[in-house]
Formats: sequence, structure tokens, C-alpha cells
Amino acid sequence: MALIATGLYLLTASGHLLGQDEEYYYRMARSVARDHSFAIEPLVFRNIEIAGARGEDGSFYAEYAPGLPVALAPLVLLGDGINALPLDLVSRYVWLQEGERDIAPRIAVSYFNIPVVGLITALLILIIIGLGYSRFAAGFVGAGFALSTFALGQARMIYPEPLQTLFILTAWLLMSRGSTKAALVAGCALGCGILVKLTTVLALPALLLLPDERAIMVWRRPWHIIAIVLPLIGALAVYAWYNYNRFGSFIATGYSTSGTVAELGGNGIGNPMTGLYGLLFSTGRGVIWYAPLVIVAVASARRFYHEKKETAVAVFVFVAVWLAVHSCYKGWDSGWGWGPRYLFPVLPLALLPLASSASSFATRLARVGLFAAGVVVQLPGALVDFMASGQQSMIVFERTAAQRSQEMFVAWRNFNVAGSEIVQHSTLLLRGQLDIAWLTFRNSWLTTTTLGFVALLVGTGFVLLLWPRLREACKSKDLLGTTP
Repeated sequence: MALIATGLYLLTASGHLLGQDEEYYYRMARSVARDHSFAIEPLVFRNIEIAGARGEDGSFYAEYAPGLPVALAPLVLLGDGINALPLDLVSRYVWLQEGERDIAPRIAVSYFNIPVVGLITALLILIIIGLGYSRFAAGFVGAGFALSTFALGQARMIYPEPLQTLFILTAWLLMSRGSTKAALVAGCALGCGILVKLTTVLALPALLLLPDERAIMVWRRPWHIIAIVLPLIGALAVYAWYNYNRFGSFIATGYSTSGTVAELGGNGIGNPMTGLYGLLFSTGRGVIWYAPLVIVAVASARRFYHEKKETAVAVFVFVAVWLAVHSCYKGWDSGWGWGPRYLFPVLPLALLPLASSASSFATRLARVGLFAAGVVVQLPGALVDFMASGQQSMIVFERTAAQRSQEMFVAWRNFNVAGSEIVQHSTLLLRGQLDIAWLTFRNSWLTTTTLGFVALLVGTGFVLLLWPRLREACKSKDLLGTTP
């Protein structure tokens, strides 16, 4: 299933970078790859350098963690290598760039999260099988996550949450193995997640509540606790060193020096009830609209608790802690994009109750219906440029609003149906404004390569899915062909 999903993600790749976050992550990766530094040229808005600050050495540093740029750096080098080949897509790359040499690396980087989200799907399936559920149940939940939630739209964007999620799920899978060595590797995975985004540490309480193969919870094994915590301390030390080398302070993450927190209002803390409602139910960012299968997962939670009590408690703690922290953040909506991006790390595990057996025909029908509805909802996010959608939203807002301000626009986008990105993306999709790399660069080597990889991945995925039945059919044929 993961291979099929990855192939479908390739079909929806944009092939370019847009927005402040994507641009800064790319510039950091390019600097790491070419200059072995995190210093970059800043973006400037109204004569102010945004989303970062000048360091002790006078260079500009973005406010982002180092993990994702380091992971992207090899793709920059790959793009530099591609530049040695004849390029037939330079004239069609109309987005922000710094000359022809800068185009191939940008295209390569834009594909990063496609295999990452595919791997997340694979890990989710392995976790479900490890819990003792059938391969069919695991495949359904994996397909639901990959194709019926905002994971489909996030795969084409360069944000840190998918890589953060990959490390959290890796740690989750390893912690169930029941060995000190597995706990140590899980701690290393979680440490890597911290270097991608500090909020990864919020997964630690849930991991300590997980049962191992002997049904003994991790917190009851002192050596396992030490094994997982030591790498986290190391990761925090690396992060502190990263901060010190940029800004001369171990705790200056970049957000505190750039004024971002001040722009959000004081210390960045907002109304937790507004954030909680917004993340769960708002028309612009509510998870129930961008991942409708969550509704069935919640309805199946009681059955899942009776079947896998310890794991269910760990999942509940993880989701509750994550929601509590992010609901208090004034910027809970995560800006322009697709769906409640900050909830992405809890999304795969929140769907685990779907693996429990359906208790009635109505429940099974609801699962299939919401799966199909989710797929339809994701298509605009997977096929349309999120920046074009945001600009369209601003135009609609300015036409209809009696009063205009950035804060009022954000509230309108988050809580007004007309401002929802589902509506705005759908409007652009119906107008035929597709943003797909293999169409943008049609008749180029990129189109041929993309379609070739799609055929390979999807074909291999279907063969692996059907292989057990094919093997059984072959055995039956051999038995029928034997004579007594």
C-alpha cells in the first residue's frame, strides 16, 4: 500500500517551492550543501528581514530547526549534478529562483516529502500488524491515512511535520520490541525528530506508556528509560549548540530573536479553547473536515481500548498532550497550507482504532463512506497551488469584508466557510488551475521520469498486495494438476 501511495503522490508533485517556510528551508539546505553553513540571504518584507535575525557574526539565520535543511541538503547536491545535464524545463520554471543553476535543486527538493509520507504509511501498517490485526485492516488504515487525509496534500509541500512524524513513528515501532538496544535506537530516532522540530519531545510520555512484546510498559524498565532519554539529552545539546553558534545563546531558537512571538501577541500564547475548537472543528482547519475518518476512529476508540488497552492509553495520552500544547499556541492554524498541519504527527496514530473490527454494518458503511469522502476532499489540496489559493482567499475577503486587517483575514479564513482552503482550492481546481509538475514541464525528461516511476511503484505495490492470493492460486493449480 505504501508503494502505491508513493506512486500516486508522485503524480501530484508540484515541482517548485513557494511561501516563506519552503523558501527558507531550501536556502538553509543549499547553504549547508554548498557552504557548510546555516547562514542565508533573508526574505525582506516592507524593508524588514523576516523570520530570522542577524547572528553574532553579522550573518542572517532563519528561525527554523536544523534537521529538515540537513535532510534536504543531499537533494540540493543531486540537483547540482542534474545541472550538468541538458535541461529542457528552465524556461518553464517561473517561480522564485537565483539563476538557471538554482532551478534543478529546487525541483529536486520539492519532492522530498513524497517518500517520507510513503514511509510513514509503511510504518503505520507495520505498527497495526504488530498489534495483531489482519493485513487487510492494516492496509485499510494505511490507505485511509495516505489517501483520505491531509497527508495527501502535505506530501507535496516542504514542511517539517512529515519528517518529524516519520521519526516519531519509528520510535513508536521500536519501543514495542522490548529490548534495550531497540529503546536506544528509538531514542536516537526521537532525538532526530527533536532536531527537526522541538515539539517532538511531546511524544515521550506516550512512548513510556507503550507495552512491549511481553505486555510490560516501558516506564517499568529503568534501562529502557535510560536508553531512550540519553539520545534526547544529546539532541537537545546539539540544538543548544546550534543556537549558540548562531545567536550566542543556548536558548535563542531564532523565534525569540526574530520577533515572531511578539507578532503573534506577547509570548505567543492564545486562547486554548479557540485553538482546540479550531484544530478539531473549524471550517478552515478542523481535522474532521480534512481527515473525516477521524470521526470513525473516535467512534471505534472504545472497542480499540478493550482490545488493546495499554496501546490505546498511550495513543490517548499522545493525542491529548499534543492537542493541549498546540491549542495554547496563538498561531495554531499554522498559516497558509492545507489542513491542520500541526496535527500531522498525531494523525497516523489517531487512526489506529480503525483497525478494530467493525461492530455493525452501519459502522462498516460509515468507514467506506468517509474514506471516499476524504479522498474527494483531498484532491483540491493535492492538485492546486496553496499559495494561489491563499491569494484568492485574500481577494474574496477584501471584496466582502467591511473592515480589513491581517488578524480579521486569518479569523475569516479559519472560521468562515467561504474562507476555507477546501472551498478556495476547489474553486481553482474547477477553473482548471492545476499545479502538477509532470503537466507543468510536459514533454520534458521530468514527465517521462515521473510517469515511469509511478508505473514502477504502483505496479510493484499491486503485485505485493496480490502476491499471497497469487501464491495460493498457484498452489491450488499445482494440487489440481497432481495425479493420485
